[in-house]
Amino acid sequence: MSEEEDHIEAAVIDKTVYLKPFGFATQHNSLGVPDFLKAMFRMGCCYVAFDLSECQGMDSTFLGVMADAAITNPHRVGKSVLVLNAREDLVRQLRRIGLLPLVSLHGEAAEPPVKLELSCIDFVHFPRNNYQRLRTVQRMHQQLVQLNERNRRLFGPFIEMLEQELDQEEPPPAQ
Repeated sequence: MSEEEDHIEAAVIDKTVYLKPFGFATQHNSLGVPDFLKAMFRMGCCYVAFDLSECQGMDSTFLGVMADAAITNPHRVGKSVLVLNAREDLVRQLRRIGLLPLVSLHGEAAEPPVKLELSCIDFVHFPRNNYQRLRTVQRMHQQLVQLNERNRRLFGPFIEMLEQELDQEEPPPAQ
């Protein structure tokens, strides 16, 4: 599957944001998700469901997006993030990174809700420049290092490298 085919589609059903990655879920297609979810939380959504049935793999930025959804939801009561249709290799990845305590993992195959109409995520939510892209990647990895010491050791040097890149990048003018 080519990078152009890798994408994430979304729908809102009642108070749940339903996200479904197709192909690989990476920083190239997931950096708009945190701002999209913030907007949906402001509109009253309380839950996020990640349907991984079409997901071929996840990078650390996307795992950070999942952590961010679980940690920053202002309506969170218990586990407000649900993971559906995850193959065993994806479950191992969630376990290894430390996400399983934060999410509800639905172990059985789950059909999408009736009359589900998925749409590609609105690109207005994607970072508009390299500075914002780097800052979002950094923030998603900071969410991961909060989860456990292993992640702190694993991603700490990457976060420091991003900080150095951000120091060299021209921040966008204040709006």
